[in-house]
Amino acid sequence: MNREQLASYQPLHVFDEAIFENIVDDLVTSGFSIQENGLPDFITQALLTCQRSISEAEYKKAGIGRAENYQKAEKVRGDEICWITGSSEEGALWLSWCEAMKQYINRSLFMGLFSFESHFACYEPGKFYKRHVDAFKGQGNRVLSLVAYLNDSWEEADGGELVLYFDENDQIGTKVLPAKGTFVVFLSEAFPHEVLPSVRTRHSVAGWFRVNGTVNDSIDPPR
Repeated sequence: MNREQLASYQPLHVFDEAIFENIVDDLVTSGFSIQENGLPDFITQALLTCQRSISEAEYKKAGIGRAENYQKAEKVRGDEICWITGSSEEGALWLSWCEAMKQYINRSLFMGLFSFESHFACYEPGKFYKRHVDAFKGQGNRVLSLVAYLNDSWEEADGGELVLYFDENDQIGTKVLPAKGTFVVFLSEAFPHEVLPSVRTRHSVAGWFRVNGTVNDSIDPPR
């Protein structure tokens, strides 16, 4: 996607509202929404362009926790990540589309979503992310999780599925194939989930809509 094509988009106006409405309906009835091939093509292409421009040096080993509680935990997760800052036109387009989703959900469900953070994730063959929830312990600021996939011609035999569990007792879950154009939205605290090992390199984008948890001088989300 070139500069002229990017400039022609006005994300707050060109998105398909039917997609956002489907997400809202699913969140009300199920708490999660699986949109197979639901990512608009211009967003998928922008993310692919951005992802392909990232050098290996820009990816960092992912960990768990935040700030002083952050630690690398390769027995828990093996992905490498690169945060999306919006410094590229393609990254800015993705963030604008997610902003449009945030506004639509807030208008419909009054969730008070305040900010959004997002990163690319790369899982090399055999890597995984064990069962976990996205909201940090003692913090409820991550309210809604979003995962989008960028993998061509992905088949069940390739593995790498996202598994959403309905509660702590669920041992079966719902599997989502990480095929290009599919994305998932779910309540961050409600659904334990994991990423299964794959036999191919697996690319995705993860993001979280957060509420404003600032108290006195403690800024949350952090700047």
